[in-house]
Amino acid sequence: MNAPQIRYLNLEQVDEQLQALESHRLVQTVVSMFIFAGIRREEAAWLTIDDVDLHAGTNGMIRIRAKTINGIMWQPKTKKNRVIPISRSLLPYLMRHKLADTEQGWYFPSPRSHAQWDPDNLSRAIRAANTPSELHWTCLDYRHTFGSQLAQKGVSLYKISALMGNSPDICRKHYAALVPEAMAGEVEFV
Repeated sequence: MNAPQIRYLNLEQVDEQLQALESHRLVQTVVSMFIFAGIRREEAAWLTIDDVDLHAGTNGMIRIRAKTINGIMWQPKTKKNRVIPISRSLLPYLMRHKLADTEQGWYFPSPRSHAQWDPDNLSRAIRAANTPSELHWTCLDYRHTFGSQLAQKGVSLYKISALMGNSPDICRKHYAALVPEAMAGEVEFV
């Protein structure tokens, strides 16, 4: 089995990406949530207004949790609910996000119908918004950016797995190679 090839954005690329989406505020907000909270594309499509609480904790919390809407049951990929603290980097994007009045209370409703945003259509909207800037990042690249940046900061793989809703083994497989730079001092005996 080959080692995974993980694509992620460095901090300059994060700035470039978010600036490129300045005229696409809804898409910019979704992408900022992928980058700064590490949520999955399908999780974004299933977020409701009740799942994003800007008053909980220091800057707010995002709750990724099982739910039934219009008789359709959805649950996170790992079948475990989780809570992600909202960072200072993400908060401004969420603060300026205009909540649409939808019957189901979707946080990111489809811009065309105000119904649930289909994950594939969400990816197409991101690609279309990025085309003029010739940026080719994917939703998974944005999610990996979250995990990679945390690993490079020295956050434990266990904590990263809890925030991302992955098993510790998956996080180790994806992000362990990024940790050693932060552990240079750990190998000294003196």
